[in-house]
Amino acid sequence: MKTLSILTWLLAAGSAAFAAQQPNIIVILTDDQGWGTTSISYDPLVPESKSDFFRTPNLEKLAGQGLRFTQGYSAHPNCSPSRASLLTGRSPAALHFTDICERNSGIFYEGNKIIPPQHINELPAVELTLPEIIKQHCPDYVAAHFGKWHLKGDGPAKHGFDAGDGNTANKEGSTPGNLPDDPKKIFSMTERANDWMAQQVQQQKPFYLQVSHYATHLKLQSRPSTKQTVDARPSGKRHQNTEFAAMIEDMDTGIGHLLAKVEELGIGANTYIFFTADNGSYPLGEPGNINGPLRGSKATIWEAGIRVPFIIAGPGIEPDSVSRVPVVGYDIYPTICDMLGITDVPESVEGGSLQPVWQGQADQVERARPELVFHWPHYQHQKKSVPDSAVILGDYKLHYFWETGTVELYNLKTDLAETTDLSQTQPEKAKELEVLLHAHLKAIQAQIPVLNPDYDPASDPALKHKRKKANPHKKQ
Repeated sequence: MKTLSILTWLLAAGSAAFAAQQPNIIVILTDDQGWGTTSISYDPLVPESKSDFFRTPNLEKLAGQGLRFTQGYSAHPNCSPSRASLLTGRSPAALHFTDICERNSGIFYEGNKIIPPQHINELPAVELTLPEIIKQHCPDYVAAHFGKWHLKGDGPAKHGFDAGDGNTANKEGSTPGNLPDDPKKIFSMTERANDWMAQQVQQQKPFYLQVSHYATHLKLQSRPSTKQTVDARPSGKRHQNTEFAAMIEDMDTGIGHLLAKVEELGIGANTYIFFTADNGSYPLGEPGNINGPLRGSKATIWEAGIRVPFIIAGPGIEPDSVSRVPVVGYDIYPTICDMLGITDVPESVEGGSLQPVWQGQADQVERARPELVFHWPHYQHQKKSVPDSAVILGDYKLHYFWETGTVELYNLKTDLAETTDLSQTQPEKAKELEVLLHAHLKAIQAQIPVLNPDYDPASDPALKHKRKKANPHKKQ
């Protein structure tokens, strides 16, 4: 046994030495995880950025090892577009991927005041994905994608990944067959990722690994033992949902297993770990918003729909550090390219590298356009979601509502919850940002929704939903 231990140590040491010039990269992407759903004091100036009920000790550990961005954004308030954006470095608006795969009809598209555009339904083969550009310039690298894909396009294998779980979507994470031991496939997925990492270390291969969790998407699943532990805990004043708490805590345990494997393999000093979510959480009827002190939820571009956890840990990153620089999911692509010395990124990439920020060389992310734009030309009636586009520049955020052509202006520095519309008291600033928003959308050739010439208020799906909610037993 002693000889085997020494041999194992020598293999790990030799592998780590080999990879010293080529860092490993891990991206952990969670599903529907809002900004206020962790036990991290995410923004030290905002106490409510830390949940008063959910416990995520392994994410606390990761945050303690690295840099957390208080103003980190997903690229979109819904799943598939955010995932495509991360892998291409392009915004969903530019990709024309502004709703989830295969949702192009029904009550979200028909009978409303606005006719949403018809978006694409898969990750385009012509896009040079992150693993593809890595392997193109650094051929020693291998890549894997475990967990939720939800981008169709024949799955990860057709887009630069050498291993993974295939063309998965939501259903794999919600099947009752996961229970009781593998809720949301957290533990089997992590085991596959860990085994794959070990193989690459043994073969002295640097790697890009993406672990895309099905949690915390509906349906709520957890291990019975975790649920029992949560049930015995005193409720928080803002957060009390024990089913969600148990699910996110199981996910945190799975993330802990992955972090422990990195250390066991001896590659921690040469591995960068990115942690973020595809969008905010869905409304759960908590006493306080599950997303923290933010307005809205998933499927809206209020802050609760797009502001998410965003952490990077790795060599040269100051432990337990905080940045207030606005960052977005499509910054990950150019950041990793910058880390690997890849300079000829496609001109279509809209994100910017975060490396100069953590190195202290820049106080902003350099992008082709300094503003961040979020384009949601769609409906989701149950989430009170209407077609809305927003632009963020400096402290200000402006919403443009496509149904009415009206705007609302907020100062996020003083009004994080977007409660006080400043468009009437600061009309010049509102006009400046409105012009900037439309110019940005035009420049990237975003698809614009149009007014419905046949709109009939009597058959408006949103009004029907409100009536049904008010009178759940009445026939419509």
